[in-house]
Amino acid sequence: MGKLDIKPRNLKFALAGDDKRNWFAGNPVATAIMDGSSILFPVGETYFINAVVHFRDQVTDPKLLAEITAFQQQEGIHSREHRRYNNAIKAFGGDVDALEQRLRDEIARWDDSPLFKLAVTCAFEHFTAILADDLLSHPDFMKGADPEFSRIWHWHAIEEAEHKSVAYDVWNIVKPKGLAGYRMRTRAMRLATRVFLGQVHYNAAALLKARGEARGWRSIASALYFGLVKPGTLRRSLGVYLSYYRPGFHPWQHDNRKVIETYKAAYEA
Repeated sequence: MGKLDIKPRNLKFALAGDDKRNWFAGNPVATAIMDGSSILFPVGETYFINAVVHFRDQVTDPKLLAEITAFQQQEGIHSREHRRYNNAIKAFGGDVDALEQRLRDEIARWDDSPLFKLAVTCAFEHFTAILADDLLSHPDFMKGADPEFSRIWHWHAIEEAEHKSVAYDVWNIVKPKGLAGYRMRTRAMRLATRVFLGQVHYNAAALLKARGEARGWRSIASALYFGLVKPGTLRRSLGVYLSYYRPGFHPWQHDNRKVIETYKAAYEA
């Protein structure tokens, strides 16, 4: 099964300065959804790193060990840059620190066993991988967006796609045998689905309200349009999302190396 090399790119993005509260093509709802997603990453990426590294001493394959190191590096840089992103958007309105704490409080209620943490990490990594693939596969996804915000999201997407199987490959080494492993993996995905969609929705609504952009049902309709119609990421990604529940699933069964390599070449030129 083919994979891509995992290449940490230590980039910094110039997001602070001008008031770009509607940086996503002048659309306050689309902007709030993307900003609400960014708020999850500094806490989330740290959780993912710790979950994978916990099992490092049970991995003997030199290639996977190298991939774990590259995964740590990529996720560490993502956490740093999304922390800078989140600090930049504070100027637009919204209590970013409180929203981040809300995620920490949510995580504190989860099963904290190392295996379940790894299962949750696999689930969230599947989420980020399919969202990354959708962004990279549709060049018009961020048409009209501020170039630097577009740049950070495309950079993040490339790297999430590259390392999409690392946590899962570790999981396959240490997972509970038989039905117990499948049940834990799918339970973690149900949790991740609820938390990801719920947190992003809550964050976006809070940001819209703080920015004076809340429009009641119009904002709800705009958010549904964004997710299901244009760009329609949730609609387009449903099939790949559901594949996670298939016994014998592996992230690279969705082989999108060609689009990633093509986009990398354009992005790094």
